[in-house]
Amino acid sequence: MRSETSLFWGKARPEADGLPAMHPLVAHALDVAAVAMLLPRSSHFTLAGQTLGFLTAVHDIGKFSRVFQGMAPAAWPAAALGPLPPNGVPSGPKHDVLGLQMLRTTLGSTLDDVLPPRIAGRYAWDDGSRGPLLRALAGHHGRPPADPLTTPGSSEICTGCLDAAVDFIDAMRRLFSPPALPRPGSDHDIARLGWQLAGVVTLADWIGSRQAWFPYVAPAAVADPAAYWWDHALPQAASALAAAGMASARPSRFTGMGRLFPAIQVPSPIQAWAETVTLPAGPVMAVIEDLTGSGKTEAAVILAHRLLAEGRATGLFLALPTMATANAMFGRLGQAYRGLFAAEAHPSLVLAHARATLDPRFINSIPAEAPPARNSPADPADEPAEAHCAAWLAEDRRRALLAQVGVGTLDQALLAVLPVRHAALRLQGLAGKVLVVDEVHAFDAYMRREILTLLEFHAALGGSVILLSATLPKHVRQQLVTAFRKGLQARALPLAQTAYPLATLVGADGVVEQPCDVRAGLARRVVVSRLPDAAAALERVLMAAKAGAAVAWVRNTVDDAIAAAAAVRAQGVTPLLFHARFAMADRLDIEAEVLRRFGRGSDGATRAGVLIATQVIEQSLDLDFDLLVTDLAPADLLIQRAGRLWRHARGARPISGPELLIISPEPVDEPAADWIKATQPGTAAVYRDPALLWRSARAVFGRGAITTPQDMRPLIETAFDTQAPGAIPAALADAAGQALGKAQAATGIARQNLLVFTECYDRNAGLWEPETQTPTRLEDRPQVTLRLALLRDGAVVPYAADADPARAWALSEVLVARHRIAACPVPAGLEAAVEAAKAGWGRWERESERVVLAVMTASRDAYMIEGRTESGTAVRIFYQESVGLSLCVPASAG
Repeated sequence: MRSETSLFWGKARPEADGLPAMHPLVAHALDVAAVAMLLPRSSHFTLAGQTLGFLTAVHDIGKFSRVFQGMAPAAWPAAALGPLPPNGVPSGPKHDVLGLQMLRTTLGSTLDDVLPPRIAGRYAWDDGSRGPLLRALAGHHGRPPADPLTTPGSSEICTGCLDAAVDFIDAMRRLFSPPALPRPGSDHDIARLGWQLAGVVTLADWIGSRQAWFPYVAPAAVADPAAYWWDHALPQAASALAAAGMASARPSRFTGMGRLFPAIQVPSPIQAWAETVTLPAGPVMAVIEDLTGSGKTEAAVILAHRLLAEGRATGLFLALPTMATANAMFGRLGQAYRGLFAAEAHPSLVLAHARATLDPRFINSIPAEAPPARNSPADPADEPAEAHCAAWLAEDRRRALLAQVGVGTLDQALLAVLPVRHAALRLQGLAGKVLVVDEVHAFDAYMRREILTLLEFHAALGGSVILLSATLPKHVRQQLVTAFRKGLQARALPLAQTAYPLATLVGADGVVEQPCDVRAGLARRVVVSRLPDAAAALERVLMAAKAGAAVAWVRNTVDDAIAAAAAVRAQGVTPLLFHARFAMADRLDIEAEVLRRFGRGSDGATRAGVLIATQVIEQSLDLDFDLLVTDLAPADLLIQRAGRLWRHARGARPISGPELLIISPEPVDEPAADWIKATQPGTAAVYRDPALLWRSARAVFGRGAITTPQDMRPLIETAFDTQAPGAIPAALADAAGQALGKAQAATGIARQNLLVFTECYDRNAGLWEPETQTPTRLEDRPQVTLRLALLRDGAVVPYAADADPARAWALSEVLVARHRIAACPVPAGLEAAVEAAKAGWGRWERESERVVLAVMTASRDAYMIEGRTESGTAVRIFYQESVGLSLCVPASAG
């Protein structure tokens, strides 16, 4: 390699302590290539190591340009490009744009031996089929590069730049000796390779850009690229991957579930199936439908361990519907995940959701040298990759997809199939992992469409999936199976079985549906009774509480939950209230108290009492009540709520048997148009289809009980069957039609937002905005984040106390609908104090209208907040530690 080529810089900084002020581009290219070659990869990754190393090495080819080299005048390669112009180099396209342009045009022929345009006279890697690979190489800053507005000229890429670039590529070819890629079999194969390459190169670039792991060297160090490769790049890459927690972790041998769950002496039928079922070749999807408490999660981990032990997966990610359920699963899995790996391995277990850093268990797992970044650059291509690397490895939501084991909300996985920055990196994190989705039934039309796309992508990239549900309609199971097989390029197959419990195993060769037995002790009969209104519910709740029972009252809205708690409190009983409108500090404390008092380990003394909650206790939380009262909801959710009754074997209970009390109007044959809205307006607002509620009420009240497992499938299918005679009463038809229209519109919006696998990594696929601007969930009503604050000694401080100000502000946040409060005027005289408080926030929080600082003042036994609605109406709302954020009232009401 010519000496002039080594003078081009790849990374630069102000000179300090006598260390090099720049890192040669050749050195950086080899650093990144070494990381790429050492990264753990799925067995379905289709590039040979030498080819991957070569292609990754040319990822920054656009830095062989006057535009980029001029960004660090002190490191200008004068010996190659002549003197730096007195007025500097004119600005031009970013190096990712220039790199794509160079690889497509002037340097295209230098890749012909690796991507031959013809093989034996037949079409191979022409301009069109190369496109996804070249975009993947150049677009390693979180999104695909844009096409330049004009063709770059000599002022941007001069002859000296091109000579150095060609010399560099020749040196890389000699070093790696990459074999030619075989002729692409199909557009699907090209797309798969493009997505794989985009993720690997992006991740390798971020790791390879971290100066702490790859110290800068002088140009002389790369005079012999081969020597630098063996003596520096490879050893440093191995150390970097270990420090990042992403080195390979060897799985343990599968010897049965005892290694993972030694406390389980007798496996449940679904767990026994998971231990012994013959797994099809290639990527696998299992759909497990079984009762609450049957051990579905353990069965999923058993299947995942088998796939790991066979070398068919590198880790797993468990996706939950809510933060509360993810927190609970993180605690459960912490006892078992080490058993998945060999004793000498060091696997990572990470919690991934928007508030994971508020969980002390997860805080302790984050390396002290990698604190979460508080300010993200506006455009990753505008900043050194090192900043993104540090942020990535410490930021839990992103890191979780790279760790061997991640637990989080489903949203973190869904971001992999949306046109958000770093989507390809998220796909890389998931690729080869077993994706476990719990409560897969618990998502609306928008998220279901996202899930179907995620299944297609994951299957196409070689990943396996396990889906868990107690209440999955058959038509939804069909959609899930079809999406996964589409990713495998296999035709749709109709499902036949209606048995329950049921395990469905899907592979490229076919689908097997296996009925299973019920776990001993789970078959039972829950009496179902109708209550006409909340007053009747209050009477039954108080009666059971006075008998010493553990009682749960589930309301469908926060406002109704707060009202119910006030009514119970007025009768001399102090309830525990749990909903989503608490500051995070209080919500975490309440969540822990709920699990302590009503969880698996609770006893008679602590269990007695009343919990009033919203849907936050409906999914996945291991809670056990003697009596459960609930507002009417769709049948599958009623079954979920009933699953919180008599969940664990206990001694004598103060209630004679499990009973589910449902507040509902009578499901008469010909209901009025306001059948549900007249008595339960909150329920009508949450569940928009009154016909679904009506069918659910008729189904459960018609039986008088829920007998499991016999009633599970009939109840669910009856409730969701819109084609049966009389399924939609005439008076409810308009509202049912509107609900269907909203669901179809949500599905259409999701289709517009989602990536398309075969279109690959392309700038035209979407806006590629940050994840904060591209939703995984479609908001029916926009929300704002209130950051609750107090005035102390003249300073505005977070409501929650914590030594870390950023954590204190996060613990002080509460979500509220924007139509209720959109802004909080700064109290007179506190303007400077408010600005001082916001100065420590990240730039996005300071500038976003969706983050509102709310200074609270003490008022009787609560804090008061003055605010304004979207329409400008002045409102006054209240916050209490045990109640949360109360209903807004007009400010004039006093």
